[in-house]
Amino acid sequence: MTDQKEGALSVGAALALAKHQLEGISVRIVGEVSEVSNKPGYAAVYFTLKDKDQNASLPCLMWMNRFKQAGVDIRVGAVVDVTGRFSLYAAKGRMNFDVSTIALAGEGDIRMKIAQLAKKLEAEGLMRAEAKRPLPRLPRRIGLVTSPRGAAVYDVLRTLRRRYPLAEVLVAGVPVEGKDAPAHLAAGLDEVAAAGAEVVLLVRGGGSFEDLMPFNDEALARHIASLPVPVVTGIGHEPDTSIADMVADLRASTPTAAAEAVAPQRSDIQAALDGMARRMGFAESALVSSAEKRLSALAACPFFADPMALLRDDAQRLDEASRRLEGALPGSLAKSQDLLASTRMAFLKASPRLLGNRKLRLAEARTALRAAGPALITPFKERAAVMAAGLESLSPLAVLSRGYAAAFSNDGAVISSINSVARGDTIDVQVSDGLIECKVENVRSDVPGKEKVH
Repeated sequence: MTDQKEGALSVGAALALAKHQLEGISVRIVGEVSEVSNKPGYAAVYFTLKDKDQNASLPCLMWMNRFKQAGVDIRVGAVVDVTGRFSLYAAKGRMNFDVSTIALAGEGDIRMKIAQLAKKLEAEGLMRAEAKRPLPRLPRRIGLVTSPRGAAVYDVLRTLRRRYPLAEVLVAGVPVEGKDAPAHLAAGLDEVAAAGAEVVLLVRGGGSFEDLMPFNDEALARHIASLPVPVVTGIGHEPDTSIADMVADLRASTPTAAAEAVAPQRSDIQAALDGMARRMGFAESALVSSAEKRLSALAACPFFADPMALLRDDAQRLDEASRRLEGALPGSLAKSQDLLASTRMAFLKASPRLLGNRKLRLAEARTALRAAGPALITPFKERAAVMAAGLESLSPLAVLSRGYAAAFSNDGAVISSINSVARGDTIDVQVSDGLIECKVENVRSDVPGKEKVH
């Protein structure tokens, strides 16, 4: 246009002026990420920040080298704290916020830490499917760890009573919010497990992200994984997922769903029992029918109607054998008698010759024994003489022959001490040529000057 008013700017000039003014403003902004574009090959990461009330949004970009140095994994829904300058892309007339620094802010920072903890525990194997323990089909004792004042405890108890009233419920009422809640939750798990619970419900009702933070505690997560019985979690509502949910053996969406997971429906149990009864009935009927068929087949056998049918052939064979035996016995006995008579005659003929040979060998053996006898006896005679001489030297009779005597009491015992007799006793004294009967008048010791009288 040739008739522009004096002082008017072109579009490019106006945008350049605005760009110059905007780039001089450095600000810090906190907002929620609503869009993210981070594609391989791009020189920058593009995202949009918005206010929580959705009333304002701001397109942002961050050059890739700065973004990688920041080390922040931004996602839709994350709350970030950014600093930078406004920038204007003149070719499109679009304003951007050129981000120089970025960090997760508030809840976003906490979510990042929770995500890092989840990756750590997953790498250690605490979330592996093979590490999950199976739930008992019909638990006799069910543990419940939750707040004693929340709605969750009543929802769970109602559900268990309705579905599976046979189970005994062990309740550990503990705080589920606050900095000390993780320790109380862990202690509650230990108590119900020690009391004999076969499965444990760890539940709480809905709440804000901050309210559910105790269930993201690392120590509690490790405690759940190491508990000797399976753990079922029902924390918050369906979208809420905590670290405790990830390491539990089963994660339910709500406390009521957790109770339903461990308690079979009464109707299901009844249906299962009815099915088992039907199958057992069919099996028993089949057994009875099979037994009836076998019994009918046995009853139709001929030998039940005629017992001799079973023994007829054997009886005939026995009779035939008896006839053959009766016919063979007389001839066999006659042959045996003839053989016995001939054997006797042969023995009588041979006996004088056999006896003569034996008498000759016996006479020769007697002669040889008489010749060898003196040589065999001589050594034993010499040994006997030596032993007799030794006995003679030790014989009491030899001692008596040398003038000694031996005294005996009435019962035949040798008297070897003065203490064995008393005055008036009758004793026998043996000498070499006979026995002297004596009566004790006095007893003296061999020690001079001492005398003992009994």
